[in-house]
Amino acid sequence: MRLEQAYEHQRDNAFGFLRLCFALLVMVGHAGVIGWGPGHEPVRMLLDTGGVAVTGFFGLSGFLISRSGRRTGPVRFTWHRMLRIFPGYWVCLLVMAFVLAPLLYWYEHNTVAGFLTAADGPVGYVLNNVLTDQGQGDISGVTREAAFAGAINGSLWTLKTELTCYLLVLGLAVTTLLRRARWVVPAFAAVLLAVIVADTVRGPSEPGPLADGHSVHVPVLGWFRLFYLVVFVLAFVLGMTADLYRSVIPLNDVLGVAALVLVAASLWLDWPLFGPCIVAFVYLLLWAGVRLPKVLRRVGRRNDYSYGVYIYAFPIQQALAIVGLPRFGWTVYLLTSVIAVAAVAAGSWHLVEKPALGLKDWTPRRRPPVSGRRARRGPVPRPRAGTEAPAGMT
Repeated sequence: MRLEQAYEHQRDNAFGFLRLCFALLVMVGHAGVIGWGPGHEPVRMLLDTGGVAVTGFFGLSGFLISRSGRRTGPVRFTWHRMLRIFPGYWVCLLVMAFVLAPLLYWYEHNTVAGFLTAADGPVGYVLNNVLTDQGQGDISGVTREAAFAGAINGSLWTLKTELTCYLLVLGLAVTTLLRRARWVVPAFAAVLLAVIVADTVRGPSEPGPLADGHSVHVPVLGWFRLFYLVVFVLAFVLGMTADLYRSVIPLNDVLGVAALVLVAASLWLDWPLFGPCIVAFVYLLLWAGVRLPKVLRRVGRRNDYSYGVYIYAFPIQQALAIVGLPRFGWTVYLLTSVIAVAAVAAGSWHLVEKPALGLKDWTPRRRPPVSGRRARRGPVPRPRAGTEAPAGMT
């Protein structure tokens, strides 16, 4: 069976379930470091669950967004991407700045005096982070004494990498390369993979591109760690490649199990994000998308809470840590976080994200030209039911 046949029915897949699992994995990975601080986690993760989860997000996103880039015009594509990212993100910024942060400030100071006028106040937080570049991490110092200090929401930094990938798809679509020279996409993936392999060979004790912390600045979007930029963009481009070559890529259980073994081995050997493992990981996700039980393929089909979980998990975990919940233990802290985040994520989806996505087909209405003669006579009366509207009416 080819990938195209496997995804002939676009909505019959387990991507919603996988995205939700990835969002929860990020919470698991963050629980220890937020609750007790770096190096003091009571439960040490055997692998970088957050890194694996975010890489999976990008792999699935590349597969889905590539199709959108091929089938919609550049303006419509941009509109759809903005609706999916920014309404929920902007409301999240406002909730953190003017709901969560003042409550934490009051908890710490028994007053809200000085909250608005602080140098790193809530207004500056919203304005400095409005385009997804995290120019300000704290709000009025509410996390200054926290175990993980200096960031009220440390998960949002990956969104600008997602936007970068959207811009990549948009550029390929505008230049028609996405349809007429699709080989450019796997060639780009090969270059990124070669960078990772070469750097891993050069420095096996610290694998990954430029592991010494080099960064690159992108106008508007801000600074990027090259390590994460290359890894996440590679996963995204591999997902794009799978979509572009879906008619020739085989999808079967033999390759799926082989990918699972390779990914499991890489996790065991503690190099989950590097080299050929990313190729196997993306293939494994596509295979799981059609091989997981049908009941799991229904998750997220109508209500997708994964984005809300991702953007609200860190601040809620941070707030619970500040009020002292970690003293009850890692399990209680994590389970309470999951329950609280699930409730907020559901609210984000039903009150913000879903209504925003309902505007994806909106088009500005063009008013027909009005003749001077008609304009002098005033508005034309509506036709009666059953009659044909005069030419030019909408």
